[in-house]
Formats: sequence, C-alpha cells, structure tokens
Amino acid sequence: MSGGSSPGSRYFCTASRGLERFLVEEVRLKLSARDVEQVSGKVFFTADADLKKLKNLKCAERLFLFVKKVPPIQIPRHKGKGVHVLQEYVIGESSKWLDVVSKWQSLWDLSKEQECTSDVTETGIKRPTQQESSETRKRPKLDLDIPQATVFDESPTGKHDLHSIIQGSCQNNTTIQRPDELLNPQGRGAASCMHFRVSCRCSGKIAKMFTSQELGKAIGIALVREMGWKAELRNPMLEVYVHLSDIHYVVGIPIVRLPLASRNYIKSAGLRSTVAWAMAYLADITAGSLVLDPMCGLGTILLEAAKEWPNAHYHGIDNTASQLQIASANVCFAKLTSNIDLTRASVTELPLLTESVNVVICDIPFGKKFKISQDTKTIMPYILKEMVRWDPTNVKNICCVSWDR
Repeated sequence: MSGGSSPGSRYFCTASRGLERFLVEEVRLKLSARDVEQVSGKVFFTADADLKKLKNLKCAERLFLFVKKVPPIQIPRHKGKGVHVLQEYVIGESSKWLDVVSKWQSLWDLSKEQECTSDVTETGIKRPTQQESSETRKRPKLDLDIPQATVFDESPTGKHDLHSIIQGSCQNNTTIQRPDELLNPQGRGAASCMHFRVSCRCSGKIAKMFTSQELGKAIGIALVREMGWKAELRNPMLEVYVHLSDIHYVVGIPIVRLPLASRNYIKSAGLRSTVAWAMAYLADITAGSLVLDPMCGLGTILLEAAKEWPNAHYHGIDNTASQLQIASANVCFAKLTSNIDLTRASVTELPLLTESVNVVICDIPFGKKFKISQDTKTIMPYILKEMVRWDPTNVKNICCVSWDR
C-alpha cells in the first residue's frame, strides 16, 4: 500500500483564531494546495501530498480528511424528529464514507510497519507486546479546544500503529481481517472490526437544542446502522469529527491522533507553537540573518524559527535563570545547540553590539499572564528603544506581540 494520498484529496485544518490567513499561505507554499477556502477557525484545501508533507504544517492545530461541509438546515422542534433529520443529513451516503476511509488508510504505509518488526503473524499484522498494550492504555489528557470526550494517544513508535489496533480490536476473532476488508459495509463480520468514536462539537442555535453528547451518540448510532461499524470510546481505530454551527456543518476524519501543534521536538512548551511559528514567519528570516528574542522565556519562538529556517543564527536573552534553564533543555532536546545561543541579561541593557542584529522577534509577556503595572508602563519605552538600538536601517523586521495566555 502506498504511503501517499491519492490525487486531489480534500483536507481541512483547524487553526487558532487570527492564524487562518497564515495557514492559507502555508498550505499553498508547502503543498501547492488548490481550491483553498478560509472560514473562521478552519482552512479547507485540496492537495496531492504525502503524509510527511501534511504533518509538516506548522500553523495548523489539527489535520482532517474532508468528509463533508454543508449549510445548516431547519431542524424540527420535536427533539426525536430533529435528531433523525440531523442523522440523515450529516451521515449521507455510505459510498462517501468508504471513499474517505480508504484515503485515510492509504496515507499510512503499512509495509513500513511490517519491516520495523519481526514479531508478526502470518497475515503480516503486528502483535502488540505486553509493554505496548500497557502504554496504549495510558492516555494523556490534552488541554485543547476540542470536545472533552476526545482523548488522543500515540503508539510507542510515535506513529499511528494501525496494525496493533486492528490486532487488538479483532483479538477474539478466529480470522484477522485485512484493513481493506474492514471497509465493506455489506460484510458485517468484517465491518464490525472497524471500531470508531464520534467527537461532536456544537455551537450557536443548535447547541441550545441539543448537547454535543446527545448528537455525538445519535450520529454514532447512525454510522453503526449504515456502515456496520462498532463504537469504541477508549481506543478506536477511527475517529469521526463533527462540528455543527450556525455557519456550517463540518465532518472529517483526523489523519493523526495528536494535534500537529504538539511538537515532538519541544520538551517543555511555552508560547503556543503555532503562534510562535506565525511570528517567525512574519519576520521574513533569510539565510545568514542574526535573529534575536530579547525575552525568550522557554525559547519556543527560537525553536520554531530554527526548525523552519535553519540557515540563520538565533540568540535568546532572558533575565530569569529558571526560564533559561528550561530553554536550554529545550534547545538540547531539539538538537539545535549549533543554531541557538542563550544569554542571561536584562532586556533594558542587552549585551549586544549596535548594528549587530537583523531580526527581532519577541513575545512581550504583559497582558493576562503578567498584569500591566505602572512599572511596566515605565520600562516599555526603554525595552523598545533597546530593540532598535542596532540601527533601524539595519534591522529588517521587528515582530513583537503581547499574547494573552
């Protein structure tokens, strides 16, 4: 099975409010995306890209295969009739689901999973070890803007171990079905091995009529009836994402379980990684530039910039020893010690020569996290003056924000 997507696959990503336009530019630049559509909190696009390129999107929160996006409909006041109408409207034809799930499976190169282990059955499906099974049961809770019922985990290899999940789902059967056989809605025995759950989010008028749990359950029941799949809330093979609002009804299938915003190269997160990337993107970093973050904190901005634009040099300064200690651990963990230097100093007295910096990127931490006091108002002019001390004609870009965290 190929590890790439079939031509012209349709996707959508969720994004933090205000970052949608950056995500639009990113999918066009990195994926040569077409038919790009931007709405509040989401970006829809069509691309011919493999999984590696898709997972390299830095401004996206989560990545989904597109199932449908339809306008909201008039819902009967009777609750039972309203649920029935929504079930039929959201689910639609089974052929559409078969096509999307087939694309979802094609994104994962199962043959590579077989090559990485010698402990396989005659069917080529990996048997999970006792240690892997215990690790699978431990699911970290994520504090993200997603339905509370949705919990994600990763396999010990850091990839979605579809083989292990299929094995675990069908362990009571005498015959293990191949992944492509799981898609057949007519073969109920095979289809029953496709374990799934629905993560539903409601907003606007519909949220006043139904709870997300009620509609998620109703949509799940409709999928069981239509596709012959089996509901599994704890460790499903497949997740179905549904967002019902006054603007549109959106349905998708997450391609990876963990959000793209959860970087595997950041040990201790500070500023939201997607925001840090967007700030670095705005700074227009070029090869050979010296980039400074004079209030670097845990170094998230520097890490994001150095990963995306490795041909520049980065310098982080902070006045708090504990922050710099964590930032140093982050730099070592990301293996960027040759790209990033850290120094303890005050932002009002930076130990740098005049005209020695090309780009300044800084998340000034004054807002909700650190209240703006009279002392803050007093020192702010000195902070900004120090940032431009290297000669305004030489500093190509200064990107500063106060992000309410």
